Amino acid sequence: MKYKFIWLFIAVLCSSAAFAQITVKGSVKDKTALPIPGANIIVKGSGVSASTDFDGKYTIVVPNKDAQLLFSFMGFTTKTITVADRTTIDVVLEQAGQSLEEVVVVGYGTMKKKDVTTSISSVKGKDLQTMTVGNATESLQGKVSGVQVTGQGGPGAQPRVLIRGISTLNLSTDPLYVVDGVPMGNSINFLSNNEIESMDVLKDASASAIYGSRASNGVILITTKRGKIGKPKFNIDLSNGFQMMDNPYNMADGETYANIMSTAGHSDYFPNTGQYRYRGQTTDWWGAGMRKASPVRNASIGVTGGSEKNTYAASLNYYKSDSFYGVGGWERITARIANDFKFSDKVSVGITLNPRFETWGSPGNWADFDKIDPLTPIYKPADQLNGTENEYSIYARSPSYVWNPVAAVARYDDYTDQYNLNTNAYLQYEPIKGLVLRTQGSIEVGDKTQSIFKPDFIIDAAHEKEEINSVQRKNTTNHDWTWQTTATYTKTFAQKHNMSLMVGATMEEYNGNDVWGYGEGVPNNSDLMRELKAATKNRSSDGNSWSSSLLSYLSRLSYNYDGKYYLTGSFRRDGSSKFMADNKWANFPAASASWRISNESFMENTKDVINNLSLKAGWGKVGNQGLPDAVYQSNIGQGYYVIGGEVVNTSFPSSMANRDIKWETVEDVNFGLDFGLFRNKISGTIEYYEKTTKDMLFLKQFPTSSGFPENARMWTNVGSMKSNGIDLILSYKDKKGAFSYGADFTFTTVNVEMISLSADGEKLYGSDSRTLTVEGDVPGYFYGYVADGLFQNQTELNSHTDEHGTKLQDKAQEGDIRFKDLDGDGKLTDNDRTKIGSPWADYTMGLNFNFAYKGFDLIANFYSSIGNDIVNQNISDLYNAASLTNKVAGLQDMAWHGEGTSNYVPRLSRNDDNQNYIKFSSLYVEDGSFVRMKNLQIGYTFLNQFGLDKLRLSLSGQNLWTWTNYTGVDPEVAGGDANKGDRVKGAGFGGWNYPVQPTILIGLNVGF
Repeated sequence: MKYKFIWLFIAVLCSSAAFAQITVKGSVKDKTALPIPGANIIVKGSGVSASTDFDGKYTIVVPNKDAQLLFSFMGFTTKTITVADRTTIDVVLEQAGQSLEEVVVVGYGTMKKKDVTTSISSVKGKDLQTMTVGNATESLQGKVSGVQVTGQGGPGAQPRVLIRGISTLNLSTDPLYVVDGVPMGNSINFLSNNEIESMDVLKDASASAIYGSRASNGVILITTKRGKIGKPKFNIDLSNGFQMMDNPYNMADGETYANIMSTAGHSDYFPNTGQYRYRGQTTDWWGAGMRKASPVRNASIGVTGGSEKNTYAASLNYYKSDSFYGVGGWERITARIANDFKFSDKVSVGITLNPRFETWGSPGNWADFDKIDPLTPIYKPADQLNGTENEYSIYARSPSYVWNPVAAVARYDDYTDQYNLNTNAYLQYEPIKGLVLRTQGSIEVGDKTQSIFKPDFIIDAAHEKEEINSVQRKNTTNHDWTWQTTATYTKTFAQKHNMSLMVGATMEEYNGNDVWGYGEGVPNNSDLMRELKAATKNRSSDGNSWSSSLLSYLSRLSYNYDGKYYLTGSFRRDGSSKFMADNKWANFPAASASWRISNESFMENTKDVINNLSLKAGWGKVGNQGLPDAVYQSNIGQGYYVIGGEVVNTSFPSSMANRDIKWETVEDVNFGLDFGLFRNKISGTIEYYEKTTKDMLFLKQFPTSSGFPENARMWTNVGSMKSNGIDLILSYKDKKGAFSYGADFTFTTVNVEMISLSADGEKLYGSDSRTLTVEGDVPGYFYGYVADGLFQNQTELNSHTDEHGTKLQDKAQEGDIRFKDLDGDGKLTDNDRTKIGSPWADYTMGLNFNFAYKGFDLIANFYSSIGNDIVNQNISDLYNAASLTNKVAGLQDMAWHGEGTSNYVPRLSRNDDNQNYIKFSSLYVEDGSFVRMKNLQIGYTFLNQFGLDKLRLSLSGQNLWTWTNYTGVDPEVAGGDANKGDRVKGAGFGGWNYPVQPTILIGLNVGF
């Protein structure tokens, strides 16, 4: 009986609760009475929430009349309303004071945008997510002034990012990436666009000096998504499409190729008669080995929610980009789990877990599909097979000496797997109002394994073979940790004096080791046998470990008077294990100021026109410690030498110690003007910057007289460099009824000049002596001979002489290049080489449009680089008939074949006696300017339909159109080899670089 009373009591409670609930309906509009679709309504203190539909209407159930509703929407001021006895609540939201109330991340803290006195540009995560890319920085291209992003094309390739040009010659030019307060090095390939809440780019030293010795290339602060108060909200984002790869060149077919080779004089291969026998005999190498389209897939599922005491966010992300060969590509799986707990008004903690996995590998020999001759078949004819060949030996050999590319792809087995786990946790305590104590720690562990197998094969016994197979494996592990503690005190005095002081300390340690093994003579090429243990011959192994650490003390003081006059100063002191005691520590100060003119009383009458007007200036010092660990130690290299007819192991000094090595330092000044006009319909920022790099780090060769071997090197501090330029961003946005639209224009100039090198008149060569860096000019300019057209007739040949009538080019014939004798000494020598181009753009631009009408939206992004030159290294492959590789179709008409027929492409010749293509000259240098449509996307969004909060369908095209006069593969060229310290001195060299591909994608976004 007693149980009946219990159940009755529970039923009464439930019914009472049900009767207490209130259903509230209403609408959310702006001041012009236009509905605000997608506005959020949350019952304060609970997980109950709702959102408005396209008409701005909503319905929500509240527990009682004392409940409070929070109405919010991006760009509008949040409003809190108590329900009381109402069942209908219509709300009008006011636009927030432009975007100035937005919070930006400034390094070890945040500030309102209006209080920032330094050069910082911010991009919201939703603006990055309009593109499906493997690396989030690709989405920055053209959206941030002062930032140049150059795509690298291939699956998993990291874009080159330059913030206000270059500030070093020999070290990495990549910025420092800081994710949720943790420095993560100079790559964010591990991060999905869907995980990002915002990106803040610190462009000048007054902003980035708080990161001291690693901030010389700028800093990009990334904030990932955290939980929000409300019921669980799920979001699913899917996109699927294809990257398209058309052959960038129209290559010659079999008959045309034979005619070209015959004309060039390859009579032993192609006699002057009988070329027609090759008609119809063309091997379609491109079609056999390259796919016209390769899939790209992106998927993300996430959930956020929580209460006032605990919020959470979790996501699982997948990205895959296949290569064009049918094998290989890049695949990434990441997860992120973030939990924040608020134990009281004073204490809060949070933790983030980020496990991830990547695998990549791709043949990379796509150029060979164009270069191999079109007459060689893919496979050997049956009469050339004897039945003993393995599966990799059945392919045909080309007389062009280009290895069979289809065979190379079939043999390819070089893949890397990487696993990482990052854990990031913080504890925050506010003992008194305005004082926040925060400590944050992060641990990162990683394991990377590269496995390579090269099977044995014999396609040609003399030129194309691997007589014994080999297997190798390299395993690299890392375990890193960081710990930072800060105290921030914020106080307002006498209502007008606003002050914020932050002090702190950080500790970081990075540890790693690798083990490498190699062996030959695996019994067979089967997949199961591709293990080190199966090798029977020539086994060898190697390994190494490394460690570096950084201890830092930092502080920042910000002050403003009455929202008009702002001062900010910061100071960081870094101690690095990479330097000896005398130079272990370095100081990095910075200061900035701004005057918000629009808040002055004399500007009151202009408020309808000028909403925001602010002048700012900044100065600071930042550093670069990106050289190898322990360069203050001498290293011993290993080699081989023949002594007494036997090969013996040898040791030699490979690098020498320099105990006086110190930081590379960049000093920077910045002046800017921020403005907002006509209720911020028009807004923008224009800035002038100037930075000087001192004590530049160079890897110098020892003089021969020292007694050290030629390849002995030593790091040393020499030289200085200066750069300056202008950044501009101009924005326009407006709304007419249900139609909203906007446009952003970014513009950046960079002028760079070498001020000094280690000795008067010293020349610094790069890229096989094809670039030169000297005082008073841009670093790494193209250095070669001037091609002054072609000799059109014998008279021109006879007149190209010295003062004694001796021909300057005694082996030249009609149709060969005429090289200029610049020094007038009657000879062609190295002294006749000169500056023939520069890889650095005069300016870069971005133009971004967005339109929305009810459920429809349209986005268009354009990017342009103007004034830079590119070395088109493919010219020799395509035009030089001295080799038997395939040539571009129509070469017979393009090349000189009689007076006046061409003044650019030399005559076809089997013997390049004039060195038309051997001499590096202006023949190879082309205008690299281009304009590219980066993204075009159209979408339609359903709100509060089909039982979902949101359903969006989209169709997008990326890199659909490019305008350029460059005849190479792709004008978006970075060039240089970062691993050789040649990223700057080798910039601008284009060739068979993997192009940025056009991509078509269908997208689906679901929220519920």
